[in-house]
Amino acid sequence: MSNLSELLPAGSGAKVAEFVASGTLASGQTVALKTDGTVEAVSAVPESAGSSVVFEAAYSGDISSTFDSVNNKVVVVYRDNGNSDHGTAVVGTVSGTSISFGTPVVFNTRYTQATECVYDSTAGKIVIAYGDWASASAASGTAIVGTVSGTSISFGTAVTYRAASGSNTISYNTIAFDSTNNKVVICYRDGMNSNYGTAIVGTVSGTSISFGSAVVFESAATEYPWPAFDSTNNKVVIAYQDTGNSSYGTGIVGTVSGTSISFGTAVVFATATVEYTRVCFDASTNKTLIAYSKASASNHGTAVVATVSGTAISFGSPVTFNAASTYQIGAVYSPTAKKTVITYRDVGNSGYGTLVNATISGTSVSFSSEFVFSAGSSSATAPAYDSNTNKVAIAYRDQANSNYGTSIVYTVPSSNNTDFLGITNEAISNSATGEVAVQGGVSDKLSGLTVGADYYVQADGSISSPTVSFPYVIDGATFIQSFSVSAQDGSPHGIAFNTDGTKMFFVGITNDSVYEYDLSTGFDISTSVYSQAFSVASQDTFPRGLAFNSDGTKMFVSGDISDSVFEYTLSTGFDISTASYSQSFSVSAQDTTTQGIAFNTDGTKMYIVGQVSDAVYEYTLSTGFNISTASYSQSFSVASQDTFPNGIAFSSDGTKMFITGNAGDDVNRYLLSTAFDVSTASFSDNFSVASQDSQPQGVAFSADGTKMFVMGSANDSVYEYSTGGGPISSVPAGRALSTTSILLEG
Repeated sequence: MSNLSELLPAGSGAKVAEFVASGTLASGQTVALKTDGTVEAVSAVPESAGSSVVFEAAYSGDISSTFDSVNNKVVVVYRDNGNSDHGTAVVGTVSGTSISFGTPVVFNTRYTQATECVYDSTAGKIVIAYGDWASASAASGTAIVGTVSGTSISFGTAVTYRAASGSNTISYNTIAFDSTNNKVVICYRDGMNSNYGTAIVGTVSGTSISFGSAVVFESAATEYPWPAFDSTNNKVVIAYQDTGNSSYGTGIVGTVSGTSISFGTAVVFATATVEYTRVCFDASTNKTLIAYSKASASNHGTAVVATVSGTAISFGSPVTFNAASTYQIGAVYSPTAKKTVITYRDVGNSGYGTLVNATISGTSVSFSSEFVFSAGSSSATAPAYDSNTNKVAIAYRDQANSNYGTSIVYTVPSSNNTDFLGITNEAISNSATGEVAVQGGVSDKLSGLTVGADYYVQADGSISSPTVSFPYVIDGATFIQSFSVSAQDGSPHGIAFNTDGTKMFFVGITNDSVYEYDLSTGFDISTSVYSQAFSVASQDTFPRGLAFNSDGTKMFVSGDISDSVFEYTLSTGFDISTASYSQSFSVSAQDTTTQGIAFNTDGTKMYIVGQVSDAVYEYTLSTGFNISTASYSQSFSVASQDTFPNGIAFSSDGTKMFITGNAGDDVNRYLLSTAFDVSTASFSDNFSVASQDSQPQGVAFSADGTKMFVMGSANDSVYEYSTGGGPISSVPAGRALSTTSILLEG
């Protein structure tokens, strides 16, 4: 018999409870709890795409799309090159895995550019923002309200929210809907005001729209501004390229009040040139995801998680989703799958229309494998989520088919196993009531299971027992493999990776150098190939620790001879051949045997391990990743665990700290009640690496925390471990019931 322990929080009540079935359920069926209180079979929806459908048999540019949830229609807006580049819209109807379109309707009989649209759910209208070339030399910022009826759309009178003159064009007209204040917010680059980033609030009334006063959110030239509404915090999040600050990726929070908007302080999320920024709010995690093309890193597709607090915004570490040139990005959130679908043109794969599904966890994000939705050169990707069919309609320009405006219906892979409740004790007819074994409940409907084993509900509802990795859990970690670096250095110490694990770095004291390796499979050290080295001997002849900023444009080495941290600038992120020495910062006032180094995610805190006092030292940086702004803050002793501490690493959210030590030949884990505040640290557990190496030095983790890497100087090797029990066979295969355990009675 199966005793279902901890399926629900302790003290939740009955071990066996009665529920109404949604659909016919067999005895022994794993079930999930629906929002209406009924239960349904745990099941999976596989990933798929229907056939492409042309909505405009002519060159179609500046494509955008949205979904009208009252009429259950997709609206695609574009520039119709086959009709004098007029602004045009067409209504689509999703049915199954296909989409059909009505007759295109012109909303602007002049050259139209930068078209973006949004659905105003309060007014039940489509709002389009666009550049209207009323003159031959410049475009004015303009908006128009559309009303969907059947398979067609009609329009009210266009309203200019920012008139252009001369050659001063209003561009990048992007738009979001604030569902709390029932307003639209349009962002644009104001060519009439030094190209400043500007926003304006619009109010829809009937078939018309009116505007308040424009507000500057960035007093510098701005490109690729993109807004999204955070419905949890009732804020508008804007991401953009700040041309006035080295074209860095920047974010800012806006608050709508009446017909105006005010802004907090802008914060950099990428110290690199960004393009094609797209912002999407994830309602399941109350986080905002920013996707962009990272121009300074070969235009790799990258994303970062943003957290809003009041009028402030903070960011996790950027993660690469496509390690090739990535253009024409689109993004939309699927509440059914609880994922953000990111679409793009993958130049690394013949320009094919491609997508990934992004899953947010804390302040980090992970991605599915790439899915090609158009096996031909494609651009201007614009996805819209159809809440009626739970599908994503992707509009795009099919360059492989005369640049025709085209659409395809995509099914996001999903499973309701994350809402797993229990197992039916009997067959239950649709709409009937029956028994479900929940917390502590006993079910005799399962067979072939082993007493004492952990089992997992898979995406399709089946039960199996694959091994699983738990992020940053070193208790139960499993050794996978090792990789020797002895050919490069006989005394390796600090270790680091780039964000997607396709590059590995370590610092060694034999040659006083940093070494770079290429990994064909991210975070799989068996695929490592040595690439190049960079000498730091001019700064220190006993380099111990190694760290990078989030985009790899800065490298930091801690040295034991000078008891200092050395900062290097890399003109190409994570390419040490482009490194040049910048400056140093002494830590000798705290410790004279300097070892490992680490930073928090935004570089405003730095940590040094020292062996004189066997402590971690925390420093505050007023400017992220600029050590000239560092000042000592506080320390935390690790002497009770190890008297020869070496390496240091943190979990992505800063709530776990890891220290390697030679005295115990282990990795020690500490829990921090306040993220990245070592004064709140307490020892949790440790993991011995003595079977692999008796001199553990640096420590690092994969981006998702499911792999741990330890550098050992006894055997001059890197050791790879899976955290908390071994790698899962497929990600995400299902929900681990060891967090909601199934225990088996004899």
